[in-house]
Amino acid sequence: MANQLWTGRHVFTQRLFTARAACRCRQGRPHAADWPQRSVYGVARGLADQLQAGQDYRHLRPAIGISLLVHDLFTDHPAKADWHFTLRDTQYPQVQLDQALQVHIIELRKAETLGKLPVPLSAWIACLLHNLDEAVMNEITHPPVKEALAHLETMYSDEELRLMAQRREQALVDYEDGLDYARHEGQIQLLTRLLERKFGPVPRHYQTQLSRSSADQLQDWSLNVLDAQRIEDVFV
Repeated sequence: MANQLWTGRHVFTQRLFTARAACRCRQGRPHAADWPQRSVYGVARGLADQLQAGQDYRHLRPAIGISLLVHDLFTDHPAKADWHFTLRDTQYPQVQLDQALQVHIIELRKAETLGKLPVPLSAWIACLLHNLDEAVMNEITHPPVKEALAHLETMYSDEELRLMAQRREQALVDYEDGLDYARHEGQIQLLTRLLERKFGPVPRHYQTQLSRSSADQLQDWSLNVLDAQRIEDVFV
């Protein structure tokens, strides 16, 4: 991406790792149904927090969110790994309202599989996905990644401190993701039981829809069960 894209703009980075940050991607659970909402919320906060009371809106700079994901978010599109979302018209997507809010997403494993990546991106993907593979890490030559690794080595030179930091970080990640996962799975199980009680065994394609659903979708489908005459009526 051209350097001028970032000039004078507010960049919100989510799981983006630079030369001064940890070269390790947080392993979020792919089943966390609220990930898109959290991502957009963070970018929106980055835009809204720029202004104080009485300030002119012309002082706003675009807020750009960047997420590097270790799981595939858009599984129905295996041939595309990089995504760029802005405010566009639904009927005429070529018409863009503004670039005030932007969300960039790169699905790392998919990008690595597709190949033909710029050298810098390939280096970061190797660092983020294969940080435990010493042979892969030794092949990295991109200077910013090597600088990041040097910072990490300094930060983690104290073995006891490193282990404490890792345990704390992993505990926080596991707690947050565990709550999200348990809540979502519980809603899916309840709706599945309701469907089975009313319509019999749930077809596989509806089971897939349930596993990929958001919290709002589950709520809507649960209400639809009350009046539905066929299981097809639930998933409208």
